[in-house]
Amino acid sequence: TAAYDLFLQVNNLQAEIQNKLASLQADDFASAKEISERIHYAIQHSSIPDPTTHALIKAYQQLGDNAVAVRSSATAEDLPEAAFAGQQETFLNVIGEQALLDAVCACWASLWSERAILYRARQNVDQASVKLAVVVQKMIPADVAGVMFTANPVSGARDELVIDANPGLGEAVVSGLVTPDHFVVTKRGLHVKEQHIGKREVVIHSKVGGRTEQIKPNVKNIEAVLSPSQVRSLSRLGIQIDRHFGAPQDIEWAWVKDDKRAGKFLILQARPMTALPKPIMVTGPMRMVIPMLAEMWTTRPYPLDVTTFTGTLERAVGKFLTVMIGRSAPDPDKALVEEDGVVLRFEPPEVKPSPTMLVMPWLTLWRTRHYDPTQWQIDPIIAEVLADAHELDKRDLHSLTWKQNIEILHESLALVPRVMQLRERYFPKAIAGLGILWLLLALGGYRDRFDQLISGVETKTTETNCALESLAEQIHHHEKLRELFAQTEPNELQLALQRFEAGKNFLQRFSEFLAQYGHRETALTISQPAWKDEPDIVLGILKVLTRSELQEANHDQEWEGARNELLSNSFLGWRPFRNLFLKSLMNARSLFQMREDTHFYATLAQPLVRRVALELGNRLEQVGAIQSATDIFHLRLEELEGLGESWPPSGETITRISELAARRNAKRESLANKPMVDPRLLAPMAQDLFDENVILSGSPGSPGIVSGPARIVHDVSEFGNLLPGEVLVAPATNPAWTPLFQRAVAVVVDTGGSASHAAIVAREYGVPAVMGTVDGTQKLRDGQWIQVDGSRGLVLKATEDNGNSRNAM
Repeated sequence: TAAYDLFLQVNNLQAEIQNKLASLQADDFASAKEISERIHYAIQHSSIPDPTTHALIKAYQQLGDNAVAVRSSATAEDLPEAAFAGQQETFLNVIGEQALLDAVCACWASLWSERAILYRARQNVDQASVKLAVVVQKMIPADVAGVMFTANPVSGARDELVIDANPGLGEAVVSGLVTPDHFVVTKRGLHVKEQHIGKREVVIHSKVGGRTEQIKPNVKNIEAVLSPSQVRSLSRLGIQIDRHFGAPQDIEWAWVKDDKRAGKFLILQARPMTALPKPIMVTGPMRMVIPMLAEMWTTRPYPLDVTTFTGTLERAVGKFLTVMIGRSAPDPDKALVEEDGVVLRFEPPEVKPSPTMLVMPWLTLWRTRHYDPTQWQIDPIIAEVLADAHELDKRDLHSLTWKQNIEILHESLALVPRVMQLRERYFPKAIAGLGILWLLLALGGYRDRFDQLISGVETKTTETNCALESLAEQIHHHEKLRELFAQTEPNELQLALQRFEAGKNFLQRFSEFLAQYGHRETALTISQPAWKDEPDIVLGILKVLTRSELQEANHDQEWEGARNELLSNSFLGWRPFRNLFLKSLMNARSLFQMREDTHFYATLAQPLVRRVALELGNRLEQVGAIQSATDIFHLRLEELEGLGESWPPSGETITRISELAARRNAKRESLANKPMVDPRLLAPMAQDLFDENVILSGSPGSPGIVSGPARIVHDVSEFGNLLPGEVLVAPATNPAWTPLFQRAVAVVVDTGGSASHAAIVAREYGVPAVMGTVDGTQKLRDGQWIQVDGSRGLVLKATEDNGNSRNAM
């Protein structure tokens, strides 16, 4: 940096730069651009001091006047959370003394490019303190080059190396011009666990006389640029460098052919890896549970969500897990990391193995031995919860005091743990039945029949969907209704339907439907409306359902046929295996029914709690404490409980509530682009990654293979976009989405697992489903033809020619 300091001093540039920086406005591109242009102009019209010029030329001549690379190295680079990668310039294949001097001057000027200025502003780096050193290296005519990380930059795994490679100079990889060959290598054993061949969009070579050129290669059969032995050799170098510096390294490398030997690797640069995530340590059982937990948070919960319905549901699930495996069960209260009441992220609850985990399931099974899973639907808890929910729904909240509304809220929340008692009573024997069924099938070599045997389970979700189908049939069979739904947007349908007799009759049936099923949620948060809160959501679903005739499928016969065949043609028909097989089969099927239906009953409380919250929100809005009723979701339940002593609240209280809601709203907005659930937690198990036709890998959700055009549906507002015969691709699903399954040929979901709602319903309808793809909604595009292999959990490339082929395996 001494040469840079001398350059500024001789040309009187330091004061000029500081004066220009005084007018810099953070995150203002126009301001940074203007300052950059002025500083660049000043630098380009200044001369390099003679001592520096002489030293540069002398050193260059000692390299033999060969081609060199001129690279920038700023003093602010490689901070723990900021790499500053690519912010300053690099010049390759520089030949000649004057070209060298020009490149050095251009490197100094690049310290003040608009992108570098803005990057430092966002990283809160003192602009006036930064300096830049220039590194001049002998140019390596690389045949293959790239980067290597001695820890996995995505997963944070310290026991893996990641190598990206491309033919030619490494600039193509570093600058992001190409999709490089990608290798993930385990440090132990140097095993290549992942390999993806790049696309060779461009190759950068040195030009005769100086500088570089980009060439688009004409390649048909692309092979990996590094052989397995080369990958191992490069990995060994990376491990040595990592050990030398004692920290994960970001390494630039090149491979050069050698006339005497096959070639050799050269290390061009090594620097500490920045912003390296902490490695994810998740046990096998938790990795199975996390996709289901992630379904609970399709949107970031508000403080009132966490302290009312969502929190109550989490704690009920936690209590159930404690009943099942004892005190070693994960604590759900620690799963959501908060700051000032705002949820930042989800972290996997810690599971502490203990001897009780081995004993507790057996004790629980013994304690619940009298509860028959096939009889769970006649348990009196169900009738009691339905009656209480109905009574609470009739209460006139507007006529009640603040305190009375809070009491209604608590009564509504109390419904949730009562429903979860059903799981505590009946799940143990049902889970045991599922395990026994799987073992019996495995013993006979019939595991491929497992999915068939547990398909076609009748649930409250399928009952809801059948009721929707009945409404859709009414529309379909009435010409005026059919035309109205085809031509009218969902938010205009209710008004239009009131204008003629058939429309009024339909609205009466629609009202009865909402009374019975309208508590179905769009997300497991009170901040998001249920169907009865926004009926336009259901009308949008009906628009989808009325576009074509429903393709009926008799899945009862499918599972019964599989059962009868096994009883007739295998040892499972022999006594005593027959009775054991049939009992375990019915218990296993009851498990999936209970999984769905207890969810149905537990969510009865959700719209009740939302109604109370919005009633209180309206009151706070009227006194000026919040800008709108929905701002109440930024408050916590305990903060609301203390407001009802006197009304209206004092001016001091109103100011405090207003500031609190505004502060949390700002914090929430700052988290808008940050995922609640770390994508690494949802990453599917690597399988078939060497198949170039595989686009996505996830978890098998529902068996079968089918092809069709993808349709990305991000939320309920886009339900109407799905056309019959398309593959539904969604970020997450809950029961509110499942009516769409009757029109989709397959389902692909970013989150979830084989026991999620989407998977259960997809199996019932015989729709192939792949769960937990992580980024399917990002990688796929509307209209792209794909093949969904629900049996293996894969999404593959497909063409329209074979798009109509379907194999419901």
